[in-house]
Amino acid sequence: MKLFFGLLLLTFFTVSCFYGEVYKPLPGLLYTNIHFDGDFDPENNVKEDTIATGCVQHFLRLYSWGNAGAGSIAKENGIIKISYIDHHLVEFLFIYGKYCTYVHGQKNL
Repeated sequence: MKLFFGLLLLTFFTVSCFYGEVYKPLPGLLYTNIHFDGDFDPENNVKEDTIATGCVQHFLRLYSWGNAGAGSIAKENGIIKISYIDHHLVEFLFIYGKYCTYVHGQKNL
């Protein structure tokens, strides 16, 4: 029984070492629901009149689909200047996960 728990702990530790490099802050291993900020315009001179969203989802970490790239989200939604970018991550074990990018900015007139 000690060997089982030792291997389980080692597995969780190993997975968390590699897993945390993708997202900041570090997600939980069993369940995650976090919002965190990304990049922003340091001059803060962009009028924020629209918000666009793009998400990537995965199933069992074997198949992923979607688009969460800030540049492509902005282009698809006519945003010409980006004010700031936010992120949201929801994940349950390694079964299902959803990572969203929110682009705030000025729309093409």
